[in-house]
Amino acid sequence: MSNAAPTPGDRNSPSGTDGPGSQAPKAPGTSTPGTSTPGTSAPGGSDSPTRRTQSGKPSAGKPGRAGKQPKAAKPYKSSDDWGVFRAVVIGVGILVAGFGLYNLITGTAGLPDGAGGEVNPTLESQYRFFAAMMVGVGAAFVAIAVKFQWANMLWLVCLMVFLGGIGRVLSWAFSGTPHFTFIVLMIVELAFPPALLVWHRFIAKTSDLRREYSQQAGGDTGIAGGSR
Repeated sequence: MSNAAPTPGDRNSPSGTDGPGSQAPKAPGTSTPGTSTPGTSAPGGSDSPTRRTQSGKPSAGKPGRAGKQPKAAKPYKSSDDWGVFRAVVIGVGILVAGFGLYNLITGTAGLPDGAGGEVNPTLESQYRFFAAMMVGVGAAFVAIAVKFQWANMLWLVCLMVFLGGIGRVLSWAFSGTPHFTFIVLMIVELAFPPALLVWHRFIAKTSDLRREYSQQAGGDTGIAGGSR
């Protein structure tokens, strides 16, 4: 009798081990040469999720850093320029008001050369009146410094003090040399008001320049930030 027809597994191998159902199962994650499993790649492959630095350590790719934004210009504050000026005006106002209050209370008896003399009621009335005016001038200085919206009235108050110094000059010319204290007051009353007005004008000019510079710097910063 003839032999049975060979099966498909017997065509290539006499032992029949190369058939479709005779291959051993492969372990997960292993691959044969020339093949690759999901999640792995050959060394040097272009699909590597990490980059290697010069030291050989892998590092994740990072997007390029954006350029640093320029710092915003510091907002301008007018108090930065006027702080010392306002403090000086307040000090002057308190000094003038205190001196006027002292003369209002003591009258002519508080004068250096007036103690022990006969009191003249007419002179006393006039003297106390101007002493009260001096208190008002000092209060005006303080009010202008505190509520600085009234700074435009500073020239009027300074003019009042300056005219008081002119009155002391006329008294010296027509009535003789006063006490040394009043000579010092006369010099202060003639020199301080113009100096204060010049100082005020100088700060106003520089304050305007700084405000314009701050606005220009802020505009340039906004343009630079928008162009990035």
